[in-house]
Amino acid sequence: MIRRSIDRVNTWVGHCVAWTTALVVVVVFVDVVLRYAFNTSSVFTQELEWHLFAFIFLMGAGYTLLKDGHVRVDIIYQRVTPRSQAWINLAGVLIFLNPGCLLIIATSLKFVYHSWAVMEGSADPGGIPYRWVIKACVPVGFTLINLQGVSLGLSSLLTIFTGDSSGKTRAPASGRWILALLIYLALLAVPLVLGFATDLSPSLDLPGWFKDYLPGWMFLALTILLMAGFPVTFTLMGTALACGLIGFGWNFFNLLPLRIWGVMTNVTLLAVPLFVFMGVMLERSGLAEELLDTMGLAFGRMRGGLAISVVLVGALLGASTGIVGATVVTMGLLAVPTMLKRGYNKSLATGTVSAAGTLGQIIPPSIVLVLIGDIVGVPVGDLFMGAVFPGLVLVGLYIIYIIIATLIWPEWAPPIPKEELAALTPKILFHKFTRALFPPLFLMVAVLGSIFAGIASPTEAAAVGAVGATILTVANRKFTFQILREVMRTTTQLTCMVFIILVGAAAFGLVFRGMGGDELVRHFLGGIAEHHGKWFVLAIVMGLIFIIGFFLDFIEITFIHVPVLAPIMIEFGFDPVWFCILIAVNLQTSFMTPPFGFSLFYLKAVTPPEIKTGHIYKGIIPFVFFQLIGLLIVIFFPELVTWLPKVVFGS
Repeated sequence: MIRRSIDRVNTWVGHCVAWTTALVVVVVFVDVVLRYAFNTSSVFTQELEWHLFAFIFLMGAGYTLLKDGHVRVDIIYQRVTPRSQAWINLAGVLIFLNPGCLLIIATSLKFVYHSWAVMEGSADPGGIPYRWVIKACVPVGFTLINLQGVSLGLSSLLTIFTGDSSGKTRAPASGRWILALLIYLALLAVPLVLGFATDLSPSLDLPGWFKDYLPGWMFLALTILLMAGFPVTFTLMGTALACGLIGFGWNFFNLLPLRIWGVMTNVTLLAVPLFVFMGVMLERSGLAEELLDTMGLAFGRMRGGLAISVVLVGALLGASTGIVGATVVTMGLLAVPTMLKRGYNKSLATGTVSAAGTLGQIIPPSIVLVLIGDIVGVPVGDLFMGAVFPGLVLVGLYIIYIIIATLIWPEWAPPIPKEELAALTPKILFHKFTRALFPPLFLMVAVLGSIFAGIASPTEAAAVGAVGATILTVANRKFTFQILREVMRTTTQLTCMVFIILVGAAAFGLVFRGMGGDELVRHFLGGIAEHHGKWFVLAIVMGLIFIIGFFLDFIEITFIHVPVLAPIMIEFGFDPVWFCILIAVNLQTSFMTPPFGFSLFYLKAVTPPEIKTGHIYKGIIPFVFFQLIGLLIVIFFPELVTWLPKVVFGS
C-alpha cells in the first residue's frame, strides 16, 4: 500500500512535469521570436524559462528514480542475483539516498524560509515576484526523491524476503510486513544517529596519514562504491555527507542550497533539455530511415559503401540531435539488419554503427560540450565552433578504416548488386537524395548557423531546433499525441538524470574543495610538471580519462573529474577551448570501451539474435584505435580547434 501510493504520486507528478518540457520549448521559442522579429524582450519571460527548467529537473527526479532512469555503474550489479541486487539497492537507499535527501531538505528549508520572510523577488523590474516559490522546489523535489527511495527500499526488502524481483508479489503476511517496516526504519536510523554523533564531536582523532589525504580517500571510496553499483547521484551525495561530517560537521552544508541554486539559475544549462527534446523528436520523425536508405543507394556501387553511408548518416544525425543513444538505437534498428542482409561482416557492421552513433558526442550541437563548457567556464559557441574540424577528422578516419578493411577483406562488405541499382535512374536518386538530406541539413544549419553567426545563444538555438524537429515530424506525417507524450517523458527522464547528478556533484565538489582536494591534486600535478613538463602531465590526464572511461559514463567523468582537472591544466597554459575539445574527443571513447560502453549496450539491445556481444566488442576495437589517432591529431595540431573560433568570434 505504501509503495503503491508513493509510486502513484511520483507517476502523476512526472507526467505533469513532462508537459512542462513542451512548455519550456514554447516559452523560449516565443522569447526568440519576440527578440529577433519584433525587437522586444520580456524579463518575465526570461525568468520564467529557468524557473520552468528548475521545476522540471527537481520535481521530476522522483519519477526518474521510479523509472530506474538514474545512472549506475552496473559491471557488478548486472552479474549478481536479484536478491543481491536488492541488498545493493537497500544499502544504497539507507546509507546514501535517504540521509543525503534529508540533509538537502533540512538545509534548503532554511534557505526557503529566509526568502519567504523577506518576500524576496526578482532583482530586475518586471521579473517574477515571490522567488521563494521556485526555491521551495528544492525541499519538495527532494522529498519526492526521498519518498521514492523509501518505496525502492521497501521493494528491496520484499525481494529479499520473497526472492521475487518483479514487484508484483504481494507483501508478506501483516506481521512480517510490519517487521520489515521496523527493520527498515531501524536501519535508516543508524546513519542518522552516526551523523548526529559526528556533529556533536566533529573533531575526530584521525591518524595523520588518513587525515592529510582525506580528499584522496574520499575519491577512492567514491570509486569503490560506484563500482559496487550504487546510483551515481546518491553515491556522490552520500560520500559527500559522510566525509563532510567527518571533516566539518553539519553547519558546513548550509552552503549546499547556494550550490543547488547556482544550477537552477544557470541559463546556459537550459540548452540541455531543449537539445534533448529536439533530438528525441527528430529520432521519432522517421528521417533517419530515409537518410540511411538514400545514402546507402548513393554509395552502393562501392565495396563498403553501405558502411560509409552509415558513418555519414551518423555524422548528420549527430549534428541534428546531439544524442548518442538515440542515434545508435535508430541506426542499430535500421542499418544492422540491412547490412547483414547485404552480406556484411557482423563485426564490421556493428562496429560501424556503434562508432557512427558516438559522433554526436563531439559534432555540435553536442550536449557534453554544453556541460563541459559550463563547468570549465568556456563559451559554448566557441566549443561548438572548435569541435567542427575534430568531428570531421573522426568521420574521415572512420571512412579510411572502412576503405582499408574492405580492400584487404573484400568479402566483408560486398557492393549492392548492379541489377538493383540499375532500376534507379539519376532523376529518381536525386529526388530521394534531396528529400532525405534537405530536412536534417536545414535543421542543422538553422541551429548551428544561428549560434556561429552570433545571432542566437545555444539555448535560443536549441528552442528553434526543438520547434523545427517537431515541424519536420509533422511534415513527415509521423506526429501523434502519443509521440509527443513519449518525447516529453523521455526528455524529462534524461534531463532529471543529468541535473540530479549535477546536484550530487555539487555536494561532492563542495566537500572535496573544502578539504583542499583541488590543492592536493594541483600540488601533485605541479610536481610532475616541474620535473617532466606540462606535456607529460597532459599525457597522464588524457590516459587517466581514457582508462576511467572503461568503467564510468561520460556524465560521471564530466561532473566528477573535469571540475578538478580542467582548471589546473588551464593554469599550466593550455588553451581552454582546445583542452575542452580534447576531453570531449577522449570521452567519446567511453561510449565504446567495454565493459561499460553505453553504445555497446544500446546496440546489443536492438540488434538481431545472431549478433553476439563478441561481434560487437571485436567490431569496435579498430574504431577505438582510430579515435585515439584522432585524439593525437588534435593534440599535435591544435589549430584544428582554435582556428575557427578565432576567425568567427575573434576569441
